[in-house]
Amino acid sequence: MVEVYVDTNVLRYFGTAFANTSLAVDLQAQLVLAPLALLELLSQLGTAGAEEAFMAVRSLRRFDFEMLPWPDDFFRMSFFGLPPRGEKPDLNNAVVNVLNAAKADDLRDEGKEMRLLYDDCKNEAADIFSALLDSCRSKGLVPEEEHRAIFARSIARRAGFDEARVDVDFVVESLNAYYIFENHRMQEGARNLEYNIVRRSNDVYDAELLIYLAHPGLRLLTADKGFRRAEKSSQANRIHIVADVACLKDSECATETIRSIVAAAGAMA
Repeated sequence: MVEVYVDTNVLRYFGTAFANTSLAVDLQAQLVLAPLALLELLSQLGTAGAEEAFMAVRSLRRFDFEMLPWPDDFFRMSFFGLPPRGEKPDLNNAVVNVLNAAKADDLRDEGKEMRLLYDDCKNEAADIFSALLDSCRSKGLVPEEEHRAIFARSIARRAGFDEARVDVDFVVESLNAYYIFENHRMQEGARNLEYNIVRRSNDVYDAELLIYLAHPGLRLLTADKGFRRAEKSSQANRIHIVADVACLKDSECATETIRSIVAAAGAMA
């Protein structure tokens, strides 16, 4: 079955689109949530944008959604046949708390806790990229074959799998959009010494969303043009970038957008 997942901004747009109406019943089971996108949305409950985030989370009751695994657990299960470690929190409880709350202000402290967790997740991924970038800057860009091996071993390391046993070609091709996106960032950072990973932290978040395209039935819906960095990937046709944000804030247009993604995927099958 084809399933669609979205980034945080689209979740916020859906908060407007589906504030008073539900997604069509036949599509509800085809919308799934990426935990990092939901975590970022929950973290906004502790910011000035709390009210919009509150309404967006509450709109989730209008979907019959399931949660995708956290990235490292996704690697473990998808590539190495390992069980999930379950080290990250179950965000379903946080969603329930929002649904039971009377107003956004009641969740400010919880939002701040989620912000700390969200920052930890991004910082962990940023540290991994930073180490690779420092090596690249000091030693220069490595041959493609070596770069692929370094990438695959980093995935194995995150999954807690023996790096010496990793199937490089399988991992790189399965994560092709992620690989191309990260390679683009690496070359950009190597050329530009002023490239600041902290200031470009959203790039880390975008990259982590691309990992789910390793599952052939998943499609990413976004309005972020930054994902065009993966346009040369073999998975580029599964990244759907909507130019008109207003469409995603309208229930009918948002519904038809999701329906068209599902239909196109069916036609390709």
